[in-house]
Amino acid sequence: MRKLLLICIPIFLINSSCRKLVQDEFVDFDNKISINSILIQDEYAQLHISLTDELNASELLNISDAGIELYNQDSVLISFNYAENGIYVSNYIVKENDRFKLKVTTDNDLITAECSIPEKPEILSFFVNENGWVDNEGILQPKANFTIPNNNSKELYFEAYILIYDETADNVIEEYPILYFDNAGMNVDEISKSVKIQHHSYSYPPQKHQYQLIIKSVDMNYYNYVKSLADYNLSRYPDFSNSSMVPSNLFTNIENGYGIFCGYSRTFSDIIEAIY
Repeated sequence: MRKLLLICIPIFLINSSCRKLVQDEFVDFDNKISINSILIQDEYAQLHISLTDELNASELLNISDAGIELYNQDSVLISFNYAENGIYVSNYIVKENDRFKLKVTTDNDLITAECSIPEKPEILSFFVNENGWVDNEGILQPKANFTIPNNNSKELYFEAYILIYDETADNVIEEYPILYFDNAGMNVDEISKSVKIQHHSYSYPPQKHQYQLIIKSVDMNYYNYVKSLADYNLSRYPDFSNSSMVPSNLFTNIENGYGIFCGYSRTFSDIIEAIY
């Protein structure tokens, strides 16, 4: 009985000391402007403008009457027309080496942002070794290899992904993002990468594929956003190995608001057969 008392009393004290009154009143949510636009070389400029809202909101609060001023490097004012669901479209086709300054006004708020469209990248070489590596189940998987030029005088940022076609190249089976990278610390004239690809379906005999490489030359805002998005999603839904991760915010370059204003140019390789 003495041992039982020695154990129960501390437990009772611990439980009673943890009780605390929790207030259920929260500060009213302050809606902020959110602007999202990824400007793509050879496509019309578009913007999406909305208001942030509480987590329990069922749909976005789209803005249909915003004042938009978008200027390029030649101080040309690009006009926009409202389409639907917070989307504004222009008749301006984005070009490589464009530089943009954006001003959006709504009620008494002024929101600004800047972005640029990098020079279109060049693909010097690209090939795929269909039997480039072995996965954990002992199945041979392909490996993509490519080379692009480097410019040591500039900070360059890239995204690479692969389109996987069927044997006749009539249908895209999968769009496979493979790599985000930059040229930081690379004192070389060319950048070469070798990246593992893993097919998500198996057949016997193995199905033959064809491949196409797409290289995006992205601005720093795009690069920072996609890098932060990976950390953001991981902190929202951590697995057991990352259970100690702290919440992470998404990168934004919108002054006095939220969202992302960025752009890229891109180059497509030829559709090629793999090397066996």
